[in-house]
Amino acid sequence: MKKDFVLLAYANASPFPYHSWTPLSILAPGAYLEQHDVEVEYFDGRIHKKERFKELVEKGPLLVGLSSMTCFQIKNTLRLASLVRRIDSGIPLVWGGTHPSMCAEQTLASGLVDFVVKGEGEQTLLELVHAVGSGQKEFNDIDGLGWKRNGACVLNKDRGFLDIEDLPFPYDGKGREILTTYLGKTDTLENIGYESSRGCPYKCGFCYNVYFHKNVCRVKSVEKVRAELVRLKELGVGKMTFYDDTFLAGDRDMMNSVCGLLKELDLKWIANVRINTFDAELLRKFREGGCVYLFFGIESPDDEVLKYIKKGQNRRMIDEGIRLVSQGGIKTLYSLMIGLPNETEEQLKRTLDFADEIRRIHPGSEVPIQPYVPLPGTALYEEAVKAGFKAPTHLEGWKNYTNDEIKTPWVKDPALLNAIYINTFLAFRYERFLKGFWGGLVFRPFHELSLWRWKKRYFKFFFEGWIYILYKRFGRVFIFLRKHIK
Repeated sequence: MKKDFVLLAYANASPFPYHSWTPLSILAPGAYLEQHDVEVEYFDGRIHKKERFKELVEKGPLLVGLSSMTCFQIKNTLRLASLVRRIDSGIPLVWGGTHPSMCAEQTLASGLVDFVVKGEGEQTLLELVHAVGSGQKEFNDIDGLGWKRNGACVLNKDRGFLDIEDLPFPYDGKGREILTTYLGKTDTLENIGYESSRGCPYKCGFCYNVYFHKNVCRVKSVEKVRAELVRLKELGVGKMTFYDDTFLAGDRDMMNSVCGLLKELDLKWIANVRINTFDAELLRKFREGGCVYLFFGIESPDDEVLKYIKKGQNRRMIDEGIRLVSQGGIKTLYSLMIGLPNETEEQLKRTLDFADEIRRIHPGSEVPIQPYVPLPGTALYEEAVKAGFKAPTHLEGWKNYTNDEIKTPWVKDPALLNAIYINTFLAFRYERFLKGFWGGLVFRPFHELSLWRWKKRYFKFFFEGWIYILYKRFGRVFIFLRKHIK
């Protein structure tokens, strides 16, 4: 006899322990289900043992919801789906998240997928729960759903967006247990996530946003943000990360108001902001409001490239923004991108040199350089296909499409780009992410070597890459030893 509860699961999305933030992709729809009197249980592969997932599946949930992005997470999500099938093949497997949304038909073709929720999942998932619970066999009337009729894939029409004001607070109900667990973790940073908006007003060609949010950007009212931040504070949160793709959609009036609220609540926080957002006064309000870390997607120093990727900013804006932010006293990351279609050797060199220029203007800033990954549904994806990119033909094939797996055919030296990616992490992100792991005795030598390699631009005999691969493959063993061997 099946129980009247829904199991929502988030598989580990990275082999590295520092990637551990509260999974709003299952907590948000879960809170919506709970608001409508549906019992929900959660499994988070970063904080729960696999035995918990197995025990919950053995209790016979009405369905199992699985959230996944286009990355390493797909592999682990498939493992969870396989386990459900082995325990009870009759439990429906419902996939959601960015990858199933952008590759709905291909995802649905997998034998480990029964339904796909496209786009925002709250209302679609609720209607599916009611339909499955009532024994319904046809699902044509559920917008935003992909399903199977006699083995054939059916994609219903897309669903419109919910009023963002109606979304429940994600840490009420069972979500509070997840938050409490993350509050107790000491090996991660601002690990409590909160979204004050959904969508982004910009149209970057490499980003999922244009497809997933369809150029619609919604910002919560100041009153709703205030009420939810107060709730976070009451629950013991002292530091947090805004999950907004662009903090408060870049609305200056909202940012001014919310910065005042954050100062009042004495919260420390991280935000993703456009580099041309600030003037000196707003930057001061960010600092006084408790902002401890800013993330900027710079991508390139070349106006030609910025126009190609539809970034919506130019080199002049970038230079002015870096000079201003460097005076703000807030730790900052400036992300750059390499390996785009048609990239020349000169453009690659200018990007590397620009990283040095950024760190000269803003000493101590983090400047990771990441290889471009074609994501289905994005504007640049079609450009990538025209340039020879061969997309995987099945769901499992996407599991290795990450920044460290160079699979774009126009790149003449994939090993070089991979070395640059790993090296800039070791060189420029050591203080934030690696210094505390197992002490400087382990990582300090690699950090010093990476700084030397960067200065000399010498990436040959990159044995660090092999160590990186070993860590990816056996990382769970390393994490276990780190937790149990003092």
